[in-house]
Amino acid sequence: MVKKFYFLLFAMLLSLTTFAQRFEYQLGLKGALGIDWGVYDNDDVSSKEIGLCYKYGLTGVYYFGESYGITSGFNIIGSNFSFKVSDIESKYKTTYCQIPVLLKMRTDNFADKFRLMGEIGYGFDILIDGEYKVKDERQANPYRDVCSSFIVHLGLEMEVLNRSVLQFIVGYDTVFSSMMTMSNDNIKMSNLCFELGFLF
Repeated sequence: MVKKFYFLLFAMLLSLTTFAQRFEYQLGLKGALGIDWGVYDNDDVSSKEIGLCYKYGLTGVYYFGESYGITSGFNIIGSNFSFKVSDIESKYKTTYCQIPVLLKMRTDNFADKFRLMGEIGYGFDILIDGEYKVKDERQANPYRDVCSSFIVHLGLEMEVLNRSVLQFIVGYDTVFSSMMTMSNDNIKMSNLCFELGFLF
């Protein structure tokens, strides 16, 4: 699985370089902290605990107009949350590599250096590592190798150093396909994060 991940990462970086030669583009880095929670389709859930999540990665934007573009790249996403079902606690901890494909929209400049921006689209999530515990005892890995996400970003961009951009983003990301291999466990995950990014 690790070899497949690094192969996909290399292929994606190669494609970023190829496309960058054909369009107006910006490449950059970003990181995020926030909260995440699970949604379990089970009437016996007595409580659930919100966890902390983090994200970091490489991002690239290809503009096909002054106000429109396509954002892609990769994010490493770490999350954890838990449920209690019939007073038995289950804990979930995962690390995914997410490849987003987002439509970016932004306003014209205001106050000389600022723009409002939004992004919406799809995330392809590849499992890197997962841990599953019941009553604090580690169980066999129950996670799917891949799942899919719906992503929405709203934020503010500030121009710095002539062409570079500093981004302040609130991001919502929700998995809409079950994370689990067991057909009777339909568990999905969402997170809400504050992201800080820099585009060169």
